[in-house]
Amino acid sequence: MKYIIGIDGGGTKTEAVAYDLEGNELYKVQGGAGNLSSDAGSALSNILDTINKCRDELKGDECVFIALGLAGVESGNNKEIVYQALKKEFNTEIKVMNDADIALAALLKGEDGILTIAGTGSICYGIHNNKSARAGGWGHLIGDEGSGYYIAMEAIKNMASREDDLMPLDNLSNNVLQALSLKSPQQIKGFVYSKGKAEIASLATVVVKTAESGDKASINILKNAGRDLARISLQVCNKLNLKSNVKIGIIGSVLNKCTIVKSSFEKELTKSLDGFKIIHGNTSPTLGAYYLYKPKNVEK
Repeated sequence: MKYIIGIDGGGTKTEAVAYDLEGNELYKVQGGAGNLSSDAGSALSNILDTINKCRDELKGDECVFIALGLAGVESGNNKEIVYQALKKEFNTEIKVMNDADIALAALLKGEDGILTIAGTGSICYGIHNNKSARAGGWGHLIGDEGSGYYIAMEAIKNMASREDDLMPLDNLSNNVLQALSLKSPQQIKGFVYSKGKAEIASLATVVVKTAESGDKASINILKNAGRDLARISLQVCNKLNLKSNVKIGIIGSVLNKCTIVKSSFEKELTKSLDGFKIIHGNTSPTLGAYYLYKPKNVEK
């Protein structure tokens, strides 16, 4: 039997799934982090480990294609490092790309369109007529507008501004302090400058819950996040000359779980696109390997 392997490598885990040539899952395994920008050596070791576990499980069968979607792979020469390491280990066709690439292929079943990701960070990636484009994805120090990190930091900035203007703390500020067991706004500095991006981004849930109670400051932050995510989506559409009937995949809790952000996102898209279809991300990115492998005997 011939099979393919799809890899989705991120900051917390690496998932490897083997599929037959009809797209049926044969075996799935998870390993350690696969983000090469954090620790390239460790990430590469985790990636190779998950692939080998798939191959050991399917010993005797032939792996004809390995597609890897990896966070941080576009930094420096990481892509070439991964490719050469795998070619040395495995005698098969290999394709290395970023995690957005493989997720787009999985969600849109290999068809043209765009993918907007809004979780801890944010990015939009698209493909049309074999041309690809992207917007956002600059990281939390440069951009990441519309992301969980952005939402959390907007709440923290709102608190700092009120403190400096001698204004009483609003509901959002009090809820943030309560969530962190802090007594004063000045203590927020210790949290921000000692915690990682993901821990800070987790405060976005506080903003969402506060907005659900009708808090205007929280609602405005979430609406702005939706508009920012629409902006990077439209930038990709413009780069690819997509103006109508656009397929837009969305991945990440910010867009999939927050109705205020999603509503604002769609409202902004309506102003510039002549029709679009939202496709929710509930498919493993690893399935993108199946749609990226296109021999004559495999139909999309």
